[in-house]
Amino acid sequence: MNSIFSNIRYQPLRPQAYFPVWFAHQGLMVFFIVWILCTKLFGYGMEVRYAIVAALSTTLFFIGGKVLYKNNCRSSEKLFIKRVFWVGFAVRLCWVFYCYFYFNEAYYGQKIGDTADTVWYVEFGQDIARWIQNGFEISFEQVRANNAAAIDDCGYPFWLAIIYLLVGVENDVFVPMLVKCVVSALSAILIYRIGQRHFGEFAGRVAGIFVALNPNIIYWCGTMYKEAELVFLCCLFINEMDKALGRNTKLTFKALLPATMIGLYLFFYRSALGLVAFLAMFSHVVLASQKIISWGKKVLAGVMVAAVLLIGMGENIRYQTRKVVETVQSDAQQQDMAHRSKMKGGNSFAKYAGAAVFAPLIFTIPFPTFNMANESQVLQMELSGGNFIKNLLSFFVILSLLVLLFSGEWRKHVFIIAYTCGYLACLTLSNFAHSSRFHMPIWPMLMLFGAFGISLVQQNKKWKKMWPIMLIAEVAICVAWNWFKLKGRGMI
Repeated sequence: MNSIFSNIRYQPLRPQAYFPVWFAHQGLMVFFIVWILCTKLFGYGMEVRYAIVAALSTTLFFIGGKVLYKNNCRSSEKLFIKRVFWVGFAVRLCWVFYCYFYFNEAYYGQKIGDTADTVWYVEFGQDIARWIQNGFEISFEQVRANNAAAIDDCGYPFWLAIIYLLVGVENDVFVPMLVKCVVSALSAILIYRIGQRHFGEFAGRVAGIFVALNPNIIYWCGTMYKEAELVFLCCLFINEMDKALGRNTKLTFKALLPATMIGLYLFFYRSALGLVAFLAMFSHVVLASQKIISWGKKVLAGVMVAAVLLIGMGENIRYQTRKVVETVQSDAQQQDMAHRSKMKGGNSFAKYAGAAVFAPLIFTIPFPTFNMANESQVLQMELSGGNFIKNLLSFFVILSLLVLLFSGEWRKHVFIIAYTCGYLACLTLSNFAHSSRFHMPIWPMLMLFGAFGISLVQQNKKWKKMWPIMLIAEVAICVAWNWFKLKGRGMI
């Protein structure tokens, strides 16, 4: 296997390189083929409104991505950034209008949408805003206790509090959703910058367009969940840390401070994600080629970031690390799967799932749901296209990582590889390995490695021969998955 991958030498493609029409057209065609097959074979088709969202969002990604790249492959960097941002923002704004003025009230009965966690987030954010307005009359610990909030649940309410301080504490959720549109569109620009530095202009531009038009990333702008902001913060952290550790950057405390502070803030959103972010940074310090980061820089970066972490979050990091280890050592995942198999509307096959099943599939899952196996799984049906896209791109992601590994080029990209693989490893061992929501912090990086993989296939025709095999496998897996969902509920 080493000889297969080590002979490949990647040359960054020019931005004028041709976008792979075979990827866009064949990918979209197979999506509709699988959808029709699952509907005809098993019945239980999706409601029209979910079907429309799935069809439009998938078409937008494949065909819209092709057109957007074609119209901007020769544009200047500044113009490309401007156009991708505004296209990404416009698409998200349309989705927010649909959710806010139609879908949320039609389905959930209120504009806030799903109330599972969102009402609590909003009320906590409003409490923080009032606490600030009232001159900090009580301690923040009391505010946190009043809302029964853990440390890693405070970041997003603080974000909302800032918005409510600007627009009024009693304001509804429309303005926060507009802010989500802005930061989510900016995520595409950040991924473009990261891709440009690592894999060249072609891969960077394709990755930026993928993020701008990705259905799963767009979806969370129309909800009051924290995923839109979380994706943005992850992209911002990776971009700032990547710049600070770059070959042409003079490593100073001033250069590392912004990235370190953003990383610390991630602990207040999801503690495991904060751990992964800084472990990726330390992996880069230890393993990266000296051509990228010298020994002097390695020592300085390690000491500086460790000092900031221990001073700012020392006790919390130790607690969260211990909690993660205890979760891994326990059988919590298996117990959760067993519970899902017995709960109302659950799948009797779920008890057989676990880390051993998820690990080899973690780059690919979740699989798309084309049948209404459970009426409450609106998210799974509307994001069937987005999950299908992830399945297809996993071929290019895995290819790109194998090429980097066996060619020895991985040492130039340790930070982004460690972040991607580290978070996926944590996800594999958690209770949320097949939850699209918990995959969100890694989605932009998968888009980046997917774009790099596409550029590899563009330069090496032997890899393109594997693409039809991938499409056939995707058809078989999707049909099997939808059978699994229906059979496990006794519907067929």
